[in-house]
Formats: sequence, structure tokens, C-alpha cells
Amino acid sequence: MYSMKNEDDIKYILKYHRANDMVNIFKFFPDLSPVKDLVVILDEEDYLKNKNKVSNLTSIRNGNPIIQPCMKSIPVKEKDADIIDTIRKIKKENKDGVLILFNLETKPTERYERYAGISVAISLGQRIYIEAVGKGFDGREVLKGISCHERYLIPWEDIIKVNISNFDSYRTYLISQEEYIESRKERIKYLTSCGIDKKVLEDNIPKEYTKIPDFIWLDIIRNIIKELIEEEDYLRESGYLEFNLSGHTDGERFRPWQMVNDKRM
Repeated sequence: MYSMKNEDDIKYILKYHRANDMVNIFKFFPDLSPVKDLVVILDEEDYLKNKNKVSNLTSIRNGNPIIQPCMKSIPVKEKDADIIDTIRKIKKENKDGVLILFNLETKPTERYERYAGISVAISLGQRIYIEAVGKGFDGREVLKGISCHERYLIPWEDIIKVNISNFDSYRTYLISQEEYIESRKERIKYLTSCGIDKKVLEDNIPKEYTKIPDFIWLDIIRNIIKELIEEEDYLRESGYLEFNLSGHTDGERFRPWQMVNDKRM
């Protein structure tokens, strides 16, 4: 087991997809990430040996060595997940795959309860490209290109002047109701495969699309777009010329879990 609490373990944590992506946010955007107390579990034996030490870590992802292409995400409940079963699924998919366990600073929510999933793709000095999905969806859909409900394109020279009053002028796409119905069907199908009751999903994921609230976009303007003015040189010196911040909302804030460099694949 590797733990972020152990300074000597961090170099090993950085060797795994998703774990590395989550650590990147701590480095460049420390006020954004909701993640803390991250550990990497190597296999079933490693988990059983350290079970008591990690019993308080309630959030789950999977990863694999960064020298390999990033493995697919393993569907898992976000509450009361079966850890042993999840590890076995990971190993079936990739023998080098690992379990990533962590805590959130915020109260865990169900995947159908969130306002939005958002991907903010940044090309330093050129543009900011945002893809988003609405209520009941999360960053999985936009990061993997599964679905998109809203798109925005902000030229770099407009960073200094973009605000909530003119934000809509940067929108390049808004999903139609017909397209939204199809994306909703696929979302419900996927979350059902994760063990969530279909009726609960039908009752909680809106049947008609409503645009993502302004308070979410205001949070992104303040804490990402404007922050880039201060962080541009640091990011450039660190080699982050093209990267993506993705995740979902937590309450009225966008709290991305990962920062993916263009070299990830």
C-alpha cells in the first residue's frame, strides 16, 4: 500500500494513472480538489493486510501504471461498495491494475444528485474549451466523449473580460430535448449497471433538460478561468501546455478530481 501521508510513497503513487491525475490538482489548483487521504492498494492481499488502516476511506477509483494506456473505469457503487469484488474486477481487466481509495472533504453524494459533470480543457495561451452535462450526470460522460449537453469556447485573450453576464455568449452548443432523452437513457442504463435502483434514477434524473445554473459557471470563472492569469507561467514551466480539469459539482461548487496532462495517453 502507498499512502499520500507518507512522503516516501508519493513517487510511487505518481506512477499510476488517475492517482497521478488527482495529485496534479493538489500541486497546481490546491483550493479545487475535494480529495484527501489518498492510498493505492496493489492487490487483494495488500487490501486485507491494510483493511483496518483504510476502513475510513470511502471513495473508490481504479488505476494502472502510467507506462501503459489508461485502463477503463470499473463501474462501482459510490456508497457501500464491495471492495474485494472491485479489486477482482480490476485485476480481471488489467493484472497491473490497482485500487485507489480516498476520502473527500465533502459529504459523499449519489451520482444522480449532482448539478453537473464538467470538463475544462485548457490550451495555454490559446483557448479554454468546456464540455458539460447537467443534473444527474458527472465528469465520466464528457471526459470519455460519451455525452455532452453544453459546450463553451473562450479565446485566451478573453480570459480577463469573461464574467457571468457575458458567459452565455461563449456557448457553442446546447443539446436538444430529443438528444437529451437519448443521453438520459444511456445514463440510467450505466448507473443501473453500477447497482443503483432504476426507479430511483428515473425519479431523480430530469426528464427535460435544464441548463446548468449560473452559480456553477460563476465558480468556474472565479476559481479556474481567472486563476489561469496567475498560474500561466508556473504551468508553462512545468510542461503543462495542454491539460484538462474534469469532475463533477459538489453542492454549488465544481470540485474536479483530476488534472489530466496531454501526455497521459
